[in-house]
Amino acid sequence: MRAFANVKRGRPKRQTANDPANGPANDNEKDRGTPELQSKRAALAKGVEAAAVSHPLDLLLAHGHIDAAEHRAGWRYAGLYRRLVGRTEVSYSRLYAGLGGDGGRAGADAGGDDDLASAQILFRKAQLRLRGEGAVVAGLTERLAVFGAFPGWLLQQDAAARRERSLLRRGLQQLAQSFRSSKAR
Repeated sequence: MRAFANVKRGRPKRQTANDPANGPANDNEKDRGTPELQSKRAALAKGVEAAAVSHPLDLLLAHGHIDAAEHRAGWRYAGLYRRLVGRTEVSYSRLYAGLGGDGGRAGADAGGDDDLASAQILFRKAQLRLRGEGAVVAGLTERLAVFGAFPGWLLQQDAAARRERSLLRRGLQQLAQSFRSSKAR
């Protein structure tokens, strides 16, 4: 008698996005998340297109809480952060690449040393300017722009929500001014 039955255990295999044989037959079969997540996204969207719910910066722009320059500055800061500081989500690809003999250098920078040095200077100037506004403003801005954390005040219209929105705008405006002044040089 066998100790273990021939049963598939664990998490089911994940379908790859680029494989049309495994993909959904139509748009209605896509995984849209749990019903709770779908209702939260619908509440956040409130009349804007569904693509705007993918990141808080896009949602704030769609609702008119920030302007296009602040939106671009937030995305640019987040891109520089990911490039220089590191990924903001958990990934084991570097570990597996190292096990495969790649030395763990998966996703190495395509740019040269000069490009990396100028990106570091740009990021540090923007970060210093943002942190010059205070820890609260810097924390709000980095949590939203870099880590994509949806703020709790998005659905509220009270005084506390307006205050946090204005603090976030101050941080994004400092980033926009920093990137604008570094571009002029």
